[in-house]
Amino acid sequence: MRGTELIVVMCTVILIVAVTTAVIMGITAYTPGPEVRPLAKFYLENCLNLWNRAYWAASPEAVCSMLWDYRGIDTLYETTVFFLAIIGGVTVFRLIEVTPPLESLSEKIRRVLGLSVIVRTISKIVASIILIVAVAIAAHGHLTPGGGFQAGAAISVAPLMIIIALSRYFLEERKLTKERMLALRTVGLLTIWCTVIIPLIFALVGQVVYAMQNQAKPWTTFPGFPTGQLSTWIAGSLFIYNMAEFVAVGAGFTLLFLLLSLPEEVFREFMRRLTRK
Repeated sequence: MRGTELIVVMCTVILIVAVTTAVIMGITAYTPGPEVRPLAKFYLENCLNLWNRAYWAASPEAVCSMLWDYRGIDTLYETTVFFLAIIGGVTVFRLIEVTPPLESLSEKIRRVLGLSVIVRTISKIVASIILIVAVAIAAHGHLTPGGGFQAGAAISVAPLMIIIALSRYFLEERKLTKERMLALRTVGLLTIWCTVIIPLIFALVGQVVYAMQNQAKPWTTFPGFPTGQLSTWIAGSLFIYNMAEFVAVGAGFTLLFLLLSLPEEVFREFMRRLTRK
């Protein structure tokens, strides 16, 4: 190890030890105490308060309530930024229009696509389990830890594993293409935005509402979206947000994996065409 690398390692170790010691001994001004802070107490007391529904989100999952209700506008913009990041990734690969068909690849390349039969079989089984678990995480996001983003990140592991074990051609033959993933990603984001705007439409007829209103509030005339017993069962619009985020995130990550797994021959051929020009 060179002298510079040794100094960097030693400084990193000293910093970690110093910060850990400071936190454990409680000698920093920002060390969290054992008591519950007022803001956290507000969320915990009101997210599912059956006796005082003035501030409730009808969800026992406080984190979900914070993300899509109490600070929902922030989450909305985070989702939009992630969508723009996906668009940026697609733009980088915009010159690489198509993947060469499988039959056009040489026999040598086709033989090395994917892994062994055992790995491919197990990957298919595990991918099916991942799909089921991811849907459960999204559908129960307003009841248990999880939600749309976590479920979308979880389900994207399945196509990534399939790409490694069986190659990207396995996905494309089943219509999981770049264009379809981009369309699904767009549908997910549009669903979120439509759910945001629906309460505001009622403002046009004189009702008192606010953006992303989930449950009825004493100071508004809008009863929430959706209404009735269904609103209590699915925590109002929280279920819709989670499922739409699930689709958007899962499709977005899958789209990136498809782009990043383009065969090297595609880029080589593209660079040769540019050189000829």
